[in-house]
Amino acid sequence: MNKKLLIPVIAGIIFVVAISIFMIPTSETTPSENSDSKALSISYVETNKEIQLQLALQEIAMSSPLKLNGFSIKKYCTFFADESIQNAIEYCTSTELLDSDGYYLGNIHMVGLPHSPKYVIGAIQADPHVSQLDEIKTIFQTMIESIVCDCWEEEKPGEFETVSAWIDAANTHHLEAKRITSKSEISGLAQKDLLLEITTNTEGYLWKFIIPN
Repeated sequence: MNKKLLIPVIAGIIFVVAISIFMIPTSETTPSENSDSKALSISYVETNKEIQLQLALQEIAMSSPLKLNGFSIKKYCTFFADESIQNAIEYCTSTELLDSDGYYLGNIHMVGLPHSPKYVIGAIQADPHVSQLDEIKTIFQTMIESIVCDCWEEEKPGEFETVSAWIDAANTHHLEAKRITSKSEISGLAQKDLLLEITTNTEGYLWKFIIPN
């Protein structure tokens, strides 16, 4: 298995974006407790295909998903510090993303029960200059439009005009805050809570985006 396939979660600070912006400490990524009441109709097969197709149109290659269950879940698909959430994961798919020149960008994971994903997770590794920012915007916007809705510009959650504006604000905040990890949460887009996490690491910056189903 590609050693870059799975990227660990690192603890940090929450940067919450809603009507106002404020900072609060956290120890780990914590998905919304209300996710079950806002479930969308997505599937491992069809949703992976849809994201793959849309990314291909924008010159980002996405591999066919690896399918993991049983012992492999604990080894390769551990993303949550909350044991009740992590222990409920019985199935996981993982795909690899490459840019137009064939360079590794990161992965998209879908985790949950065998018949139904509970979370879709995008993890992108950027260099110290954040040269991959355009690709990050493309991947995360594609995930939102394929999984949540194509309605950002109508709803403007967090008062951000576009997904790109949200990502720019999160990037600027992280660089200026000089923290190991910062998190930005958007609420109100088609009743979904979207979590964006940026972590400074030895390779530059790990961007992680979580959509609960």
